[in-house]
Amino acid sequence: MDTAIISATRWLPIDKEVTVHDMAASDGITSLELFNRLSHERPVRLTASDYYDEICAARKGIFWVFFDKDQVVLQVALGAIALRSQRANEFLARLLSPSVTKLTSVSLFHPDVMARTKIDNCFVATRDNFFSPSPTQYDVVRVMNALGERNFPRVQIERALRAVAKTVVDGGLLVLGRSADELDGGAQATIFQRRENMFGAVSDMRGGYELRDFVLELQPDA
Repeated sequence: MDTAIISATRWLPIDKEVTVHDMAASDGITSLELFNRLSHERPVRLTASDYYDEICAARKGIFWVFFDKDQVVLQVALGAIALRSQRANEFLARLLSPSVTKLTSVSLFHPDVMARTKIDNCFVATRDNFFSPSPTQYDVVRVMNALGERNFPRVQIERALRAVAKTVVDGGLLVLGRSADELDGGAQATIFQRRENMFGAVSDMRGGYELRDFVLELQPDA
């Protein structure tokens, strides 16, 4: 996948820094790998983002209660012991009622990712939401393993794609798909290129992105 993206970026103007947004990047480690590989080719500035970029924890006695960034209960733990049932976790959290004014934040980005952000201002790890992304436009926007019907209803995927498409510059690349097929580990993805107000497919892997035809009909500025 990285090799295909790097090859496609060679079609972009060579006299400028390439800007990349790797969305829904989970812990960001694959974003860092892409950044390192692209950096051998040309100047690059990469933003790795995920909606869940951290979790929060509150202590109550010998218990820890973990929340997502929206303060939704994820887990209640007693040392290494934790409950599996979501309903049981929510009930115990209500019973414990820990103070949410003293939450401890824990980054969900990989330690290597966080270390790189501290020494290199060309690599950023942050929070973003592909349903309403930052309006900044990029030369390359990648969303892997997120915008598929295994994860969201079709109508929500289409809404996200309309929003994400607007963040690709004219002439830029949009990379969509799954990085690992359940059968044999092969990537199933498409690299699209924006030309004015349309997208064209420039590279398909294993049949391409599952909503390929929808993207080809998108008009980002509509």
